[in-house]
Amino acid sequence: MLAVVWGVGWLYLLRGVGALDIGPKVAGALPLEQLAGGAAQPLLRLVVAWVPAGLVAGLALTRGTHLSPAGRALLLALLAWVLLVLAGAASDAAAVSASVQSHLPDQLTRAGTWVAVALMSVGVLLAGRRPARRAA
Repeated sequence: MLAVVWGVGWLYLLRGVGALDIGPKVAGALPLEQLAGGAAQPLLRLVVAWVPAGLVAGLALTRGTHLSPAGRALLLALLAWVLLVLAGAASDAAAVSASVQSHLPDQLTRAGTWVAVALMSVGVLLAGRRPARRAA
């Protein structure tokens, strides 16, 4: 799902320029940065990265599916969660030279993953409802 890649990319870009360093730090937001001590990121930075990613995904899902807003949010949340859990486990495994599978359970406790999924879901819901079709 490109929206997840986009959200991660924006988060790295915002971190790189030091923008939006406001709010409490959310642990595990950037798992690849754990060895450098930068895995925790400020909440505002996460909001600015993940809500628009969810909004774009929500607009795509609005046009591409017949799901309700709640259905689109649930679908995106599930897909984003799976991708972020797998990416987080891969990042952890790479950091300590271990198997990805051994790091999957740890991902369930990562606040960064859960916050990213919740913020993407907010974005999907902000994408709004499907406009009513007009009778021809």
